[in-house]
Amino acid sequence: MSEQRSTASVKRAPDLRERRRQETKFDIACAALDLFERQGSSATTVDQIAAEAGISPSTFFRCFPSKEESVLEIDAHLESDLGGWLDSTLAAEITMTGIQEVYARSIERVSSSPDARDRLLRTRRLIGGDAHLRAAAFAAEAMALCRITDRVTQALSGTESRTHARLLVEGAGMAVRVAFDDWAERIDGGENADLGEIYRSTADELARVVRR
Repeated sequence: MSEQRSTASVKRAPDLRERRRQETKFDIACAALDLFERQGSSATTVDQIAAEAGISPSTFFRCFPSKEESVLEIDAHLESDLGGWLDSTLAAEITMTGIQEVYARSIERVSSSPDARDRLLRTRRLIGGDAHLRAAAFAAEAMALCRITDRVTQALSGTESRTHARLLVEGAGMAVRVAFDDWAERIDGGENADLGEIYRSTADELARVVRR
């Protein structure tokens, strides 16, 4: 077993305040999805989402920076999980395979929760059909990839270039996007598709493409 950094930390159970914050974020995400599906994201305001969720607009902005990002929570979870892994992993072990394993575990967790799985499916459908939300999702993802690349570059501690870090991050991120879209299309086509299996298959396919 490889030695871990001394800074490795064990995830603690969330306290009451954090649990309430997560519950509020869940309520906001559900309200936003309902409104986006009914009237489109561009026609929906933060005030409407807040009213639907039973909170104030100021509470909304304590949870999310924008109405669009309130339904893109899965990306934030992936980024958080990867950040935790980077904090406890040696530079030599930061590889494409390692990043993909972190994402695979995160996706399995989402896949095992009916509520999270349903919200992800609804979000992917909206991104596919709502041009405003799709543009916002692309912009949010680009910013996230920049942040993650910075984290990976720092964690590599000079052993690899920023270009190397960017290829790791964007390659792994591309597999996630393709898997999410493939899964949503299969579900809408009537297939009983497993998100975790599709992601692992997509990651394997990416490796095969790169080897050619």
